[in-house]
Amino acid sequence: MHVEQVAEGLGAGPCPVLGARGAEGRGETETSVRRMGLAAPVGPGTACGHKRAPRSTARPTPSGGPHPCFPAPGPSRRLHSPASYLREPTQLPRCFTSTAGGMAGVEQHEGTIQVQGQSLFFREAHPGSGQATCFSVLLLHGIRFSSETWQNLGTLHRLAQAGYWAVAIDLPGLGRSKEATAPAPVGELVPSSFLATVVDALDMGPPVVISPSLSGMYSLPFLVTPGSQIRGYVPVAPICTDKINAADYARVKTSVLIVYGDQDPMGQTSFEHLKQLPNHRVLVMEGAGHPCYLDKPEEWHTGLLDFLQELA
Repeated sequence: MHVEQVAEGLGAGPCPVLGARGAEGRGETETSVRRMGLAAPVGPGTACGHKRAPRSTARPTPSGGPHPCFPAPGPSRRLHSPASYLREPTQLPRCFTSTAGGMAGVEQHEGTIQVQGQSLFFREAHPGSGQATCFSVLLLHGIRFSSETWQNLGTLHRLAQAGYWAVAIDLPGLGRSKEATAPAPVGELVPSSFLATVVDALDMGPPVVISPSLSGMYSLPFLVTPGSQIRGYVPVAPICTDKINAADYARVKTSVLIVYGDQDPMGQTSFEHLKQLPNHRVLVMEGAGHPCYLDKPEEWHTGLLDFLQELA
């Protein structure tokens, strides 16, 4: 499979993510790409009532001020439905507490977990101390992105404000998990035990898994494996959808929100396979490309939060 297809997009011309994508793409290096097996550089309610105890952290650093604003949603939103692991702090653990417009506080932390003998970096956000927390949301990312994408976009903060425990990890070989080796070459399915171990290490319980692009190679095996601990699934134009057979798709009972931009050929291609999932709905973002959540952040957050509310 060609890098241009596997990494972040199909079709003619440069890949919208592997090409000049702006600030989100500047952190990748040839070293990290080679760790991913490429030959060249490219470029968390109320009903649940569960309360998470605040973590003991060092160097608390408040981040005051209002939450960043997002542009107003346009008329393009279309949502329809057819018929033994240790959690370790980083060397400089950090805790952030913020409030926005009188809203309840949100706590954010960073750390690492041990997964199959390797250290993986994560960021998390959850409602402030004493506030009820509903279920968990695990956010993955594409090849030119990392957990920082979800922090900068405001997704971690928005989820925590809405009552969810949101955790974003940096996948092996990428972001601040660069020293870890990917469990499979890019474009090949990763055994479901990998994400199962991540969920266990984070003690998340069954999460909703958000999976854009490259991360499909990790999330899809986890989704279709019988007995997997997964509450919901939000694929955003993931790769490897063609590597799951129709019978496996048909057995999945998990609620799914399929998201893609109508300007993304890979999104269209992955949808043709994902639509075999029995319990799915679709959010198509008009005028958006491969990382559609960057092109239409408010539409992304509104659609995601609506879907999560239905799962509560």
